[in-house]
Amino acid sequence: MAPVTRFLMISAWCAGLSALSCSLPAQAQDAPASFGGVSDLVCPNAPPAPPKPVPGRPAARVNMSGTQMPSDAELGPLARTTIRPQPLVDAQTLTGFAPGNSEQPRRIAIWGDSHIAGGPFASTLIQSLRDKGLSVAPRLLPPTMGRANVVLPGLRAYCIGSSWTTDIAYTSPSPLDIGPGLANRVVDAGPDSYVWLDVRNPSRQADVRQLQVIYSAPAGATIDYVIDDGAQRTVTLPATNTSQALALGTNGAMSTIKLRVSQGKLVLQGFILDRPQMPDVSFDVFGLPSATVKGWANVNPSSFAQSLHGVSYDGVLLEFGTNEGADPDFDAEKYAAMLERALGNMRQVFPKASCVLVGPPDRGVLRQGKGGTLPLLTYSRVHQRIEQVQRDVGSRFGCAAWSWQDLMGGQGGSYGWAHAQPSLMGHDLIHLSPDGYRLTGRSLAHSLGWSP
Repeated sequence: MAPVTRFLMISAWCAGLSALSCSLPAQAQDAPASFGGVSDLVCPNAPPAPPKPVPGRPAARVNMSGTQMPSDAELGPLARTTIRPQPLVDAQTLTGFAPGNSEQPRRIAIWGDSHIAGGPFASTLIQSLRDKGLSVAPRLLPPTMGRANVVLPGLRAYCIGSSWTTDIAYTSPSPLDIGPGLANRVVDAGPDSYVWLDVRNPSRQADVRQLQVIYSAPAGATIDYVIDDGAQRTVTLPATNTSQALALGTNGAMSTIKLRVSQGKLVLQGFILDRPQMPDVSFDVFGLPSATVKGWANVNPSSFAQSLHGVSYDGVLLEFGTNEGADPDFDAEKYAAMLERALGNMRQVFPKASCVLVGPPDRGVLRQGKGGTLPLLTYSRVHQRIEQVQRDVGSRFGCAAWSWQDLMGGQGGSYGWAHAQPSLMGHDLIHLSPDGYRLTGRSLAHSLGWSP
C-alpha cells in the first residue's frame, strides 16, 4: 500500500470519530498540501482557518472604549504614557545569555504564566536573536499543545485528541514528580489518545533527525506511530514510574510524526528534538496561563532533572508574579518563602545557569464588578512588593531582577499604556496588547544584550 493511501485511510478513520478535538496554527488548517512529499497535518473536525493577515496591513488596534476605564479626570497624570528603557542586566548574569554560535551553542529557557504562554512576547525575544543572524530553534517541547491560550514557538503545527488530561504543578497541594513544562499530560488508550506533530522549521524544511518522547507508563503502554506518512509501527513500553525517553526516528530528517496510545496509560512529559546540527541558540518556552512560581516550589528536583534527559540550560528566565498579586491582601512573607523554595529547587536542577527573574507588569483597576471601588494603585502596589521580594530573594540564588513595572513607568503605568495610541494594554488592564508584548520583548532583549 502506498504511503499516501495509508495516510488517507488514517485520516478517514480519525474524521469519523466525533469525540476528537484538535488545535493547530492556522497555516496547517488549509486543504492538504505536501512539501518534500510529506502531507501537512489535517486535524479531525478542525474549525475553518481564520483569514490570513494581509502583508503590509497593520494589526487591528485595541479599542479600550466600553471597558469602564477610570475617567481621565480620576487618572490625572496616570493617563500619560511612560516608557522607561531598562538597563543591561549585570555582566556576570549575562554570561549564560550571551548569543551562541555553531562552535558554542547557547541553551536558554523561559518559564512563566499567560504573558509568555500566548501572544508575541516570547516570539519577539526569539526574533531578536534571529535579527542578529543567529539560528534559533526549540530543543525541548512541553506537552501543552491543545491547552487554551498556549502557543509553542518552533512547533509548526499539531493535532491532539480530546481525552488528554493535565496534571499541573502550580495547582498541586503538595510536591510531585513533574516534567520540564511543570505539567504532565495523561491519557488512557483509545481512539482519541493521539497527538500529531509537524516538526518542520518555519521554511517547511525537515531538520529534526530524531524525536524523543519523554514519558512514564505506570502499568506499561503500547504506542502506535507513523513518521512522514509511512508505515505504522508499534512499540511496547514496560511499566515504569520514572521518566523515560523513547527515541523515534527514520533515515534522514523527519517532517511529521503521529502517535496514538493503543494500550495502557501514558504520562507524557514532553518531546526532545534532536537535529543533525544544533542551532546557534536553543530557546525553549514553558508557559502556562494562570501559573505561579508555586509550580517550581512544588517540583521534586531529582525527578525533574531526570525528565530533562540530558537537556540543560545556560540561561534561565522565570516570569511570574501577576497571579500571585491577584489578592489585594497579598502576604509578602508567604510569597518570599514560596519563592525561596522555588529557586532552591531550580538551583538543584540548574546550579550554574545564569538566572533572571522577570517581575510582573503593572496592573490597573477597572470601574466595574466587585473590585470597581478599589483604589487605582491597589494592584500596582502589590506588584511592586512582589518585584522587591523577587529582587531580595533572587539575589541569594544568583538571580538578577528585571522590572517590567518600571518599564511601564512604575506604579499606575498600566493606565498610561492603555491610553497609548495604539494601546499597549489589553481590555482587562492585566494583560498587554500585542504591541505591548512586542515592546516588552524588545526591551528585555536589549537588557539581555541581544539588541542595541
